[in-house]
Amino acid sequence: MRKFIVVLVLFSVFYPVFTQQVNKEFNRILVDDQFIRPDGKWKQESNIDNQFLGVEDGFSVWRKNTKAGYFIFPEKNTEYSVYEVQIIFDFDKNSENSNSAGLVLQAQPDGSGAIVIELNKKRQYRIRRAMGNTLVNISGSGEGWLKAKKQITQGRNTLMVRTYDKIYDIYINNQYIRTFTEIEFSKGQIGLYIGAGSRAYFKQLVVKTDDDHANPDLSNNTPIDEQKALAQALVKLKETINKKDKRIAELETQIRTGGGGSRRADSMLMRQAEEASMRAAQLNAELEQQKSENARLKETVERLETFRKNITESENGDVIINLTNMNQRQKEQIEMLQATIRNLEKGQADLKQEKADLTRDLSKARAESDQLRNASLGLQVQMIEKDSILLSQEARIQKTEDALAKCSRHLPKEERPVKEPKKPKRKEKEAVKQEKGLFDE
Repeated sequence: MRKFIVVLVLFSVFYPVFTQQVNKEFNRILVDDQFIRPDGKWKQESNIDNQFLGVEDGFSVWRKNTKAGYFIFPEKNTEYSVYEVQIIFDFDKNSENSNSAGLVLQAQPDGSGAIVIELNKKRQYRIRRAMGNTLVNISGSGEGWLKAKKQITQGRNTLMVRTYDKIYDIYINNQYIRTFTEIEFSKGQIGLYIGAGSRAYFKQLVVKTDDDHANPDLSNNTPIDEQKALAQALVKLKETINKKDKRIAELETQIRTGGGGSRRADSMLMRQAEEASMRAAQLNAELEQQKSENARLKETVERLETFRKNITESENGDVIINLTNMNQRQKEQIEMLQATIRNLEKGQADLKQEKADLTRDLSKARAESDQLRNASLGLQVQMIEKDSILLSQEARIQKTEDALAKCSRHLPKEERPVKEPKKPKRKEKEAVKQEKGLFDE
């Protein structure tokens, strides 16, 4: 069964249309939850990543984790196939524009897949498909966001989805947005979605269906033919092509019978006819591709069914199960290694920051060292100037002493002045040199 689901994922189709396709009347209310007392009705467990509160403003949901969003499901595991679902919610006034919230549709009980439709405070929306723990964008490009500034507000928003035969019509604040087809899921659970690092207040959730699907238990237990659903989607596509062909014929008739119409009107009609013709050719090509994919899918399903029977009846069934378990363990090891790589990258970023800080401190220390070196050179220059002054003074003293000695020779011995012992000059110079050496160091 798991391999069958994988094959369906590989061959699933997302086909956007810009006119309403779901025209059924949904007049039977299955759910009308105003979140007055969410305890006991919704799976909620406040922790380091999530905070759930039942307040006057509604069901307050705060996703503290900034890496990934979060699915919130009712305690009762009910699956729906044909329905209209509407969620009313408010964005937190103090939250950032990146905050997002919305609906989870067709969630599979085993966690293998779901459809997510979310809005953000930047007045954008996107459609994503959950495959295990991975979300894949199936609308737009890049992150998948599409602009809807006229429909989405930064306060209260109403998101409504109508679905039948795997076709989904999206409405935002009672305005039609677009239609898309997702053939992988026939039924599933309905839940709430809160984006990463987002906070919102959910006000009301309403789920309606038609008279034929008013009993959810009967709907859940009724087997759905995947090939029949795919054929119905192809019929819808063929109807769209026929409408385009009819429009082309009308435009061609208008061009032929226009008579006295102006050239400008004729050229506009011709251009519209050409565009419609190109679109019809494109739709025909897509239809042929759908038929080819359908045939290949049937063949693949038959091969997988034969393979499943052989595995079930074979003696090596336990070996296949063990290999599957080993594959799961390898996936867990890969996730652990990826987490280790992320931690190492974070440590590397911290080391780079630390290196940058040390480099900045080193530059500062070098600048201070250059200042000290310049001050040292200035002191050395001053010492040299002082030494020069001292030498000149010593020379003058020596000349004065020589002149005094010459004069004292003509005086009697008792009148001659007594000579004071001279200070050793060498020691003074050595002391000066030592002081210079200290400054050089």
